[in-house]
Amino acid sequence: MRQKLVLLGILLATTLWCQGAGNKYKLYVVTFHLEGDEKDNPKMITPVKLGQEHRQYYFSKLPTFTDKDIAWFYPFTASDGVSYGAAFRLKEHAAVELKAITLTNQGKLLGLRCSDAPLQAVLIDRPVDDGVIVVWSGLQQRHLQEFRKRFPHVDDLQPSSGPQFSKPN
Repeated sequence: MRQKLVLLGILLATTLWCQGAGNKYKLYVVTFHLEGDEKDNPKMITPVKLGQEHRQYYFSKLPTFTDKDIAWFYPFTASDGVSYGAAFRLKEHAAVELKAITLTNQGKLLGLRCSDAPLQAVLIDRPVDDGVIVVWSGLQQRHLQEFRKRFPHVDDLQPSSGPQFSKPN
């Protein structure tokens, strides 16, 4: 009886392993990471030097938001005239979480990691009620092309009905 249970356990484990082995590892195009602290568990944070002074910051390795949380994006040319920025509108569940995070972490940074670009960060200076995170610069044309493949552009969305979108009679 015991041998049958062991054999059944091995077969079940093998079946589950085989199902998982065929799945591709999902790489995210965009992840957002909250600033951590130097005293946090070293396995849970990653050091990043930012700014002209190359000041040392620490960001959580676990993303706060990922691709699956983005509803749409809006790209624009950055003020430096060389790079691009983008606004990301989060889905409703993530927008609620963003509001809570920005309420409790004012003065910290929210970092954007985008494929091969250096980490960009924005200062959390107020609660964000609208669910929009804006990265002001540092993105390249290839990043915008990756976004276009993964997320809807704001111009592709159907306008919601309302007085601001209704045509005059």
